[in-house]
Amino acid sequence: METSPTDASAKAQPLVVLERVEKRYGAFRPALVGLDLGIARGEFVVIEGPGGAGKSVLLRLLAGLENPSGGTIQLAGENLARLRPRALAQVRRSMGILPPADALLGARSAVENVALAAWVAGTQEQEGLRRARAALELVGLDVGRYGAAPCMRLASGQRHCVALARALVNRPALLLLDDPGVPLEPAQASRLLQVIDQFAQAGVTVIASRRADAAPAAAAQAWPARARIVRLHDGAIVP
Repeated sequence: METSPTDASAKAQPLVVLERVEKRYGAFRPALVGLDLGIARGEFVVIEGPGGAGKSVLLRLLAGLENPSGGTIQLAGENLARLRPRALAQVRRSMGILPPADALLGARSAVENVALAAWVAGTQEQEGLRRARAALELVGLDVGRYGAAPCMRLASGQRHCVALARALVNRPALLLLDDPGVPLEPAQASRLLQVIDQFAQAGVTVIASRRADAAPAAAAQAWPARARIVRLHDGAIVP
């Protein structure tokens, strides 16, 4: 089947466009200053910088959880700040988000925590449970042993895997991952980065963050060779 000029043009356009984006919180030093950035569909981008550089703030803005204080953020041609709540909720359903804290429901099981994301997106109960188990197995959690365990009883690395599985369960078009390799052992972090890269190779746009001043073991984690590194320092993009 031939690709129409309209389809080709849509694929050529960046999925994410930031123009002079700023974020301020009261009288404090701006968290982000004058960011200009374009990210293509299917691209793997790593936002790297020291603690306090603005990485998590940028990911929250991209998720539409906060609005910029200045400038614009466009996702697939839509200005996120101008979307109505219902439209923004629909856009978020196309995202998989791994926040800096896992935000899991401690009394719920690992499977339930992941399935909840599928159910909210409209998936039927049994299909949601099936997808949840598959996502947990993909990230390396032993579902037979830990799938029914309340998340409050899981180790921090296991909870992190549950949170990542939750981000993947709806087969997102865009993944926003805040420090996906923390707090994992190097071997486990490397495995999860391979899983994330599989999604990127399938056409998912991945935007991940990493602390540039991380511990040596974490800093040694290898990003895919094709990943583009964008460095932040004091809220600005630097060479």
